[in-house]
Amino acid sequence: MLPGPPPAAARALRTAVFVEEQGVPAELEHDAADLAADHAVVWDEAGEALATARLLDPAAIPDLDLGPAPVGPVPDGPVANRFGESVGVIGRVAVRPDARGRGLARAVTIALERRAAERGLTGIRLHAQAAVAGLYLGLGYETFGPPDRTAGIDHVWMRRSILPGLRPVRDDDGPAVQRLIGAVWAEYPGCVLDVDGEEPWMRAPATAYTGDLDPARYRGRMWVVEDRAVEDEDAGRPGVLAASVAVRETAPGRVELKSLYVAASARRRGLGQALVFLVEREARRRDAQVVELWSDTRFSDAHRLYERLGYRGAGRTRDLHDLSNTTEIHFTKDLLSE
Repeated sequence: MLPGPPPAAARALRTAVFVEEQGVPAELEHDAADLAADHAVVWDEAGEALATARLLDPAAIPDLDLGPAPVGPVPDGPVANRFGESVGVIGRVAVRPDARGRGLARAVTIALERRAAERGLTGIRLHAQAAVAGLYLGLGYETFGPPDRTAGIDHVWMRRSILPGLRPVRDDDGPAVQRLIGAVWAEYPGCVLDVDGEEPWMRAPATAYTGDLDPARYRGRMWVVEDRAVEDEDAGRPGVLAASVAVRETAPGRVELKSLYVAASARRRGLGQALVFLVEREARRRDAQVVELWSDTRFSDAHRLYERLGYRGAGRTRDLHDLSNTTEIHFTKDLLSE
């Protein structure tokens, strides 16, 4: 994975495929967005590019074309000021003619999907040539919006979610949030969930994170991930919660990662890691340089996740003097050092 301008071999491959083979004008093929893109390249033994593609992030390219505004539910995750604030765009997928049929277009696309998750993006869009749309359908993409013709070639917009079921928490999620967190705590001897006495925010979790508008609340955001394969009979709607995570501002330049919980049935899918990346993206959006968190000493699996993602123990602990006799470890991560 290479940030910034594409290597000369990748640029030459794109020129050969798009400009010379397909007749795309060179001024359309080579644009300024390359400078802010992540580039995936497959090399041969001689150092020549066999395949390449790029990922564009709207955080780096504010006027990035994300395609037509979706009609109906958007499967890309959280949406705020702009309909695709957490959506990246994969494009410029090119494969050398003698290397086609070997799955290399699929390989560079999947590599960029992983990079998108690392950036905290929750969805992917791509403006696919209609002739190869089947490749992306096979990778789980769906078409949206009308087809169009660009540079004399038929195209269609496509999308897929990196975090299916992700959405901002609602106040009516309170019972489901309590069940999720209560089930996780029950895995650890001595952990007791007392909602009214110690965690009243769970009664109205969305309201608890409205500090951007109400200074008496947490200044931040909270998300949940629905497990859409399970029926939540108590709530009367599909989708029990598979996971949750939140972020709140704690001081200028600092945010706290909070309430990262993944249901036992949803683990080993990379969900916890993806939610940490989502928090880090939100931290950067809020101009934070440091993400901190406090984690129960009993949550050793979570500690291993945090350490693998670059969080380090800050040498501090605190006792909460609660019903669970909790002692927490302080972790921090410097976003500027990445």
